[in-house]
Amino acid sequence: MTASTPTLLFGAIADDLTGGTELASMLVARGISTGCTVGLQAPIPSGNLAHVILLKTRVIAAADAVRQVLEAADRLLEAGARQIFFKYCATFDSTPAGNIGPCAEALLDRLGGGVTLFTPALCETGRTVYLGHMFGGSQLLGESPKRFDPLTPMTDSNLVRVLQAQSKSKAGLMPWLTIDAGPDAIRAAVREKSARGETLLVTDTLRERDLAAIAEAAFDLPLMTGNSSVVAHLPPAWLAHGLVKSDDLVAASLPAVSGPAAVLAGSVADRTIEQLDRFAQDNPLLTIDLTSAFAGADVMAQARAFAEQHLPHAMIAIATTAPQATVEALQRAHGRDVVAAKAEEILAGIAQILVRDFGVRRLVVAGGETAGSVVKALGITRIAMGAYEGPGLSRAIADLPGLPDEPLALMLKSGKLGGPDIFAEVLQDMTRATTIAPAIDTWPPAKATTGPTPRKAF
Repeated sequence: MTASTPTLLFGAIADDLTGGTELASMLVARGISTGCTVGLQAPIPSGNLAHVILLKTRVIAAADAVRQVLEAADRLLEAGARQIFFKYCATFDSTPAGNIGPCAEALLDRLGGGVTLFTPALCETGRTVYLGHMFGGSQLLGESPKRFDPLTPMTDSNLVRVLQAQSKSKAGLMPWLTIDAGPDAIRAAVREKSARGETLLVTDTLRERDLAAIAEAAFDLPLMTGNSSVVAHLPPAWLAHGLVKSDDLVAASLPAVSGPAAVLAGSVADRTIEQLDRFAQDNPLLTIDLTSAFAGADVMAQARAFAEQHLPHAMIAIATTAPQATVEALQRAHGRDVVAAKAEEILAGIAQILVRDFGVRRLVVAGGETAGSVVKALGITRIAMGAYEGPGLSRAIADLPGLPDEPLALMLKSGKLGGPDIFAEVLQDMTRATTIAPAIDTWPPAKATTGPTPRKAF
């Protein structure tokens, strides 16, 4: 790092772990040294250009989410961050009560920024925004399977309307014609709309170059918000404006990790179900029956017996996924939040069994809320990210408390992302060390070939 480079250039706060690790991996792929910690207690290490704090605030009470997000921002600011980024899901996962709007407004007030942009698009998978409406390929968000999400059902495709329902400040739209006109036009429109009182601006985004234009226009805003994909375009802007020098860029390396391997899946996304089906063609899969679990069945004993039968000789998967009708019946009987918490509790307990008792050292977790519960159960507070390789592909190494010489190869995957064979491929890749040069001149990286087709982007 050169003497002119700030101690900490960029600080991000993620509302879940899968998206947060993806964001960190994108910066790492660009050559930006990036720290990644879980929760509010882990110290922020010095010497990195960027740092990501991973929270689990997407579906908690809005007031509690705001408190945690502000505390994370204060810690990043104390470490010297010149810009704060609030990261949420590419499908704007939230409810009419929050938590995207309240958290962004609180951050904007704390930073005194006046105005900020909302850029959730993930163009690699066909998730785009046009006239303020979210699309997955040709399908509107409110007409997609996201309308059945067990925690954050998204029934309105108009993100400006969704954001306004959550917010006290005035929401507005940065239309695509402005975005397409480039960074100068975007900056001028931000000033104009801000003067009219529109301070929460959703950006239309159709192509990767739109993300690059937004990043160039907003690289010096005190607060940015969005999905991880717009962050991937900040490093070229930092280079162009002298905030980072080419000598600051570093290659991304991950060590090889051997040992037993497992997948834990709590997502009910169609993509995760497809990935589990493919994995089960060649590997053992145990699906936990949540109906039986609520009836008192000892599902932990079932999981332990399953692990004893197959580990360490096979890669295994354990899931709480269920058909939509089953999930809805459980929610009617027990309540939406109770069902979600039960599934997370089960998989978190199984993770402890697999890692502590069976020596699992290669682990893939599918589902944002599940990932947060599993990481917390394992006591992980620091994650070293590898380079982003495509949607859903963000490998990492985590330290296990009490086991300093036994790192855990880890990937936390959004339920909606990744190719059909991602589970087996990633678990096998974890046995090989990797070093990847910075992808500063092109994006997405050349290896970004997995992920759903646009029609199945949700």
